[in-house]
Amino acid sequence: MPTASQKKALKDGLISSKQYNKLPSALLDAIIKSKRKGGTGGFKETHTKVGSQKHKVGRPRKGQKTKTGH
Repeated sequence: MPTASQKKALKDGLISSKQYNKLPSALLDAIIKSKRKGGTGGFKETHTKVGSQKHKVGRPRKGQKTKTGH
């Protein structure tokens, strides 16, 4: 049986009506909790080669100097 918080989430657009009709209550709660948390919460960290390694193909190897950015 859907709870009041699940009905509110449906109205707010956190879950779709198809999810609301077909999924069990516990799973709906988990989806709502995940959506309210707000995504991944950051950026993916990338490593860029610098210096003489800059033009070479492939990922940075252990011990090579890299610049961290996003």
